Amino acid sequence: MGSIITFAQQKGGAGKTTVLAHLAAAWSEAGRKVALIDLDPQRSLTRWAGLRNDGNVDLVESRDYRAATDMKASARTHDFVLVDCPGAASNLLDAAVRESNLVIAPCQPSVMDVWATSSVIDTARRLKKPLRILLNRFPPRSGSAEEAIAALGDARAYLMTARLGNRVAFSQAMLTGHTAPEFGRRTAAAAEVEALRAEVEAALAA
Repeated sequence: MGSIITFAQQKGGAGKTTVLAHLAAAWSEAGRKVALIDLDPQRSLTRWAGLRNDGNVDLVESRDYRAATDMKASARTHDFVLVDCPGAASNLLDAAVRESNLVIAPCQPSVMDVWATSSVIDTARRLKKPLRILLNRFPPRSGSAEEAIAALGDARAYLMTARLGNRVAFSQAMLTGHTAPEFGRRTAAAAEVEALRAEVEAALAA
């Protein structure tokens, strides 16, 4: 059975879809089969996948009422099932998290973003599912970021060591169905994605 990873964050603009897509491409390059399930009403992941010609990445058409069934079915035929989920506390978030092996909450390093992460944290805790908080769009100077980290309180225990920087390359690559490392293998962006992939795999194996 493959691993199911749900990406959730209540606040828009946290980079949830971008993080998911970069992990999908990294695993595809490593020869792993990846299923994408787009439950976010914005359908950004669907558009990215539609621009991409990747034999190792499959977009699974799903709907709210059958999300859990599609997640489990995809895990039988893929190494990784990546679910782009609306972050607001809802039955859909509950259903996705309940079937997941890991929940990743991308979070920009601001206090407001930290506050918006609370519903995802609460849901993962209630359903007793492993959770990781990924600091995304991390600025070169981290003074204000440290305040946001402090605002997490005891949820700091979920913070990932890997962080993605505030780099234009991440969003620009998405516009053409690519990812930042595909435009530069020896870049800071590529190193960050590789560190993230390694840490996620370690979390799944724990």
